[in-house]
Amino acid sequence: MKRLFIILAAIMLCSCAVVGGDVVLEVANPLAQERNGEVVEVEWSTLRNAAVTPEQVVVRGEDGSQVPSQVIFDETGKAKSLLFQVNVPANGKVKYSVSREYPEEYESKVFGRYVPERMDDYAWENNLTTYRIYGPALKDPQTQGVDVWVKSTSKLIINEWFARNNYHHNYGEGMDCYKVGNTLGGGALAVVNDGKLVLSGNYTSQQCLANGPLRTEAMFDYAEAEVGGRKIKMQRRIALDADSRFTVQEYLFDGFEGEIEVAAGIVLHDVKALDQGNNWVAITEPASDSKDPERDGDISLAVILQGGERCTQIDSHAVVLRKVKAGEKVVMLSGSGWSHAGIESAEAWKSVVEQYAARLSNPLQVNRLRRNK
Repeated sequence: MKRLFIILAAIMLCSCAVVGGDVVLEVANPLAQERNGEVVEVEWSTLRNAAVTPEQVVVRGEDGSQVPSQVIFDETGKAKSLLFQVNVPANGKVKYSVSREYPEEYESKVFGRYVPERMDDYAWENNLTTYRIYGPALKDPQTQGVDVWVKSTSKLIINEWFARNNYHHNYGEGMDCYKVGNTLGGGALAVVNDGKLVLSGNYTSQQCLANGPLRTEAMFDYAEAEVGGRKIKMQRRIALDADSRFTVQEYLFDGFEGEIEVAAGIVLHDVKALDQGNNWVAITEPASDSKDPERDGDISLAVILQGGERCTQIDSHAVVLRKVKAGEKVVMLSGSGWSHAGIESAEAWKSVVEQYAARLSNPLQVNRLRRNK
């Protein structure tokens, strides 16, 4: 009897390993590159037959182990989608199952928050990178530009560094050694008018939409600006996933007729290397806001613009340009690396950027296969 129980338990475990839930999802990778630790998003309605709830939802891999996941909610508080982290081989397919269970507690790899104690900054980070933008209390600079904080630790450091109030000094884990000023900084989008970048100023309002364990997300509004006789309103959403070097920035421009030209750009300091592709630009330069750039190493930066049409330089920025209609959403990626934390050279950074650009054009494909009986 005991032996029979062991055999039955083994059969049940093997069954769970492949199709351990009510819904089976197949994730396909169309690229000839591995996609490890990438986050995919599935509409909540796709899971309705699993009878899952935001509190009871578990994703399992083919070996039966739980996969880190996160529920995303809409503005009314209803579940909108499910995120989970996948590993898919080059040109491969992997099955994941979704079931109604209580999940394990997953360690959060992301964090973001409004920082009223530092002039209304908004900062966000994951286990690889940290960024911030400026808010209404700060009078100078006035820009939507992104500040880059470099770090050599995988832990989340925003609260600790702001509490210390000396984040320009490296205590052994990294620091803020990047200069933004009135520019697009380490990667942002701006309207182009008469061959010049039009900075929108600091955000006027912010809202945190999600905060881990896999994605931190926030929305920002900007004051209406008059550009070339047209009034333009800009809204911006940022989202950073675990294990990614790139923040997704989604912009919505509205309030005008016709088309405008926009630029995804990075300000140029003392540039060591500049590379570009069809819709991306990447640079490597010494730490720009540092008393000892040689000691503090090199910072690498890049922007990737979906639908980007050409690359050029405007107002001491490397930019990717495209046209936008009113009400059209524009997606760009902005990312960074540090020579003291895994990005040793401009050549290594170029390779990373090319991979992310390919991923933007060739997203992982998630298909529902069937419902278990």
